[in-house]
Amino acid sequence: MVRLQLDLILPCRVLSDSLVWKRLPEGPSLPTQTMALPTARPLWRSCGSPALGRLPFLLLSLGWVQPWKAWAGETGQEAAPLDRVLANTRNIASLSPGGLLGFTCAEVSALSPESVWELAVSLGQKNVTLSAEQLRCLAHRLSEPPEDLDALPPDLLLFLNPAAFSGSQACTRFFSRVSKANVDLLPRGAPERRRLLPAALACRGVRGALLSEADVRALGGLACDLPGRFVAESAEAVLPRLVHCLGPLDQEQQEAARAALQGGGPPYGPPSTWSASTLDALRGLLPVLGQPVVRSIPQGVVAAWRKRTSRDPSWRQPERTALRPRLRRDMEKKACPPGKEVLEIDENLIFYKNWELEACVNASLLATQIDRVDAIPFTYEQLGILKHKLDELYPQGYPEPVIQHLGQFFLKMSPEDIRKWNVTSLETLKALLKVSKGHEMSVQVATLIDHFLMGRRQLDKDTLDTLTAFYPGYLCSLSPEQLGSVPPSLIWAVRPQDLDTCGPRQLEVLYPKARLAFQNVNGSEYFSKIRSFLGGAPAEDLKLLSQRNVSMDLATFMKLRTEAVLPLTVAEVQKLLGPHVEGLKAEERHSPVRDWILRQRQDDLDTLGLGLQGGIPNGYLILDRGVREALSGTPCLLGPGPVLTVLALLLAPTLAC
Repeated sequence: MVRLQLDLILPCRVLSDSLVWKRLPEGPSLPTQTMALPTARPLWRSCGSPALGRLPFLLLSLGWVQPWKAWAGETGQEAAPLDRVLANTRNIASLSPGGLLGFTCAEVSALSPESVWELAVSLGQKNVTLSAEQLRCLAHRLSEPPEDLDALPPDLLLFLNPAAFSGSQACTRFFSRVSKANVDLLPRGAPERRRLLPAALACRGVRGALLSEADVRALGGLACDLPGRFVAESAEAVLPRLVHCLGPLDQEQQEAARAALQGGGPPYGPPSTWSASTLDALRGLLPVLGQPVVRSIPQGVVAAWRKRTSRDPSWRQPERTALRPRLRRDMEKKACPPGKEVLEIDENLIFYKNWELEACVNASLLATQIDRVDAIPFTYEQLGILKHKLDELYPQGYPEPVIQHLGQFFLKMSPEDIRKWNVTSLETLKALLKVSKGHEMSVQVATLIDHFLMGRRQLDKDTLDTLTAFYPGYLCSLSPEQLGSVPPSLIWAVRPQDLDTCGPRQLEVLYPKARLAFQNVNGSEYFSKIRSFLGGAPAEDLKLLSQRNVSMDLATFMKLRTEAVLPLTVAEVQKLLGPHVEGLKAEERHSPVRDWILRQRQDDLDTLGLGLQGGIPNGYLILDRGVREALSGTPCLLGPGPVLTVLALLLAPTLAC
């Protein structure tokens, strides 16, 4: 480790010929090394003097990073401002994207044209996102027209004068790059944006209002500024592009789009023929639809589309998602336009722009009429705005009267939202489960049920009936620990199909409860009730059942635990299965029948007359259970004959097969 000692001069003093750094080694035996750096400048920012110039960069290049940081910290100085960094053209390309973010117009104005160009190219290479003000002042400092447009960020070209790119080839190259820019960096009334569209149309040779798909594609985001006459004359090419426009359409554009859609021309056709995929394609234009158009759409299509999109969280445009925070800030600043105040929640709200919905819908009114939301084909973004209003009204969680009437809105809730609720009513649970009936259990439903059961502390019959009605296998989705809280009395409500997906560990918990619940039931009725739970029964209980002539079907036998079947004798299995014993032959290669056969004497198996093979041959000895367990559960057999049998008994403690 090397320590540094710096001989500092008091402020306003000039270093006459050098700044001396002493490198002091930790070991006393090493000689002191001195390095002199030539400079004749005042100290950094001392008494209003210029900065230290190239000294910081020289120190950095020589590897004196830590001493420089220590010096800055000890003297209370900060790192050089960005204008000083930008002044050194050799270091612009090496700056990180974060280091290029904060420059001001004043700093850029102090740079040479070469440095401005290098800065602009670095911004493009590093994909740095800048504000409109930064892009504007940077564009003003560039020499026009720039030599290499492809090296510049596309957004920067929005602020260049298109008149500088005269000629078909030059303007085509310019607008090809502009089509990749985010035109929404500029408001529609900005001078730079207003001059781009006419120049782009002139470059394409457009004279009237008729546009081809290639023309619209070449315009990129500028197509969102096309006046209403272009929408009316070129609806087939323009409407699909307007769907993706982020900013609201002006009144003229809305009227032209509405008339074109109502007219039923291409590309969407008459509203009476629209399908769910048509509504998907029109999602950005849904707010401009009028009541006549909405009434013409088949209501079955609208209902099916709304139900599907409400379940699909990916149903929204990526462009809208990326700019959602900025749009929300804009919406929060706007007041509700006159005549747009919302007095009731109805289908007219689907025609509201997002910012109007944010500004005009009263959260308390929404909470009171939340049951109406489910019947209105809101877009995903509109539902997101309404949810945001409810979240603001109830930051600690929605009250139960609101929760009970959420409908499809429930599927928009996150598990974190649901954990804030206090759902105590079974009717509320039923209402929310009904929303997702017929589908796999979603994370929202699972969270809701767990939260509901935690509040109830015990799974009662009504709750179980409700859960299994919507999710027949719900009981088997509970852990053995959760099943431990199920009271025996509830077992009477469990149907055989409710246990189809339960595993052995779950049945081990449920079986004792079932035996206790059915203890006063006799005869065949007892077996019919306990049969679904026998997958958790121990060998002792199976032995008792074999004495009751229950005639267990083979499907039930195959679900028994292997360790419970192995101790059963051939006679006990024969009594347990009754006439179904013949089915063992078909299952002799499958567990638990296969494992059971390996533990039986072959002559005992032969008494069944089924031709079962694989038992222990006559005259062979089965070792003690402890020895067998040491042999991985495989019977250890010794050769026939009394001599070998006696020898095996003598050597059993030391045998290893």
